[in-house]
Amino acid sequence: MRLPAWLLLLPLLACPMARAEPLNIVSEAWPPYIYEEAGTLKGVDYDVTNRVLGQLGYEARWQLLPWRRALHDTANGSADAILDISPNPEREQQYIFPHEPLSRSESVLFYRIDRPHPFTGLQDLRGLKIGVSAGYVYGNSEFMHADYFSREPAASTEASLLMLMHERVDMVIMNKRAGQFTLRQLGLERQVTHHPLVVSSGALFLAFHRSPDMAALAKRFSSGLSTFKRSSEYLQILQHYGLTEL
Repeated sequence: MRLPAWLLLLPLLACPMARAEPLNIVSEAWPPYIYEEAGTLKGVDYDVTNRVLGQLGYEARWQLLPWRRALHDTANGSADAILDISPNPEREQQYIFPHEPLSRSESVLFYRIDRPHPFTGLQDLRGLKIGVSAGYVYGNSEFMHADYFSREPAASTEASLLMLMHERVDMVIMNKRAGQFTLRQLGLERQVTHHPLVVSSGALFLAFHRSPDMAALAKRFSSGLSTFKRSSEYLQILQHYGLTEL
């Protein structure tokens, strides 16, 4: 018996479907989490996100932007999601954060080996110029609001390190892995190092534009990511980037 066309569509309607258009995801170049090499995007959080979304039936269209632009575009709906963002009360009003994080970030202070500055606590920064990434929120309230040192914004991790090399700042704060990776890319790993003391730390997420559709996807992504982290493929991605954990 030949079934009516509408009846054949019922099983599809009953299943969660990927939308016809790809998800628009933005971020800043931030190796080893996401970056471009020889015209190809790669990175540990980029790869993990693509795998999980693919398992959910979604394709992603990626764009690397200055961080402030990425934040703005996701908040106003020009982009569907932003990669590697840490939550705070203000951001939780603007974006939807899944329960499951992609990775964790530890921010430390990098300095030139030939211009060392002691650092055992934030009071040691008194009178110094500290390079920061424009639009970033560091999970240390005193660092964010202290008035006894100045915070000098730069557009990217690379720009912050170049400010340091040109002596425009005394030290720069940045994600430890991102800083180490970028130093190797710039050939500066023998000229710049970092203090071991962690200034701030926190979880990194794929956060979504605040809408009903994205709220539903955030829940599915969180569940899918949690499952994917227990797979051998997840471990293979970490090992590919020389990591053992995130």
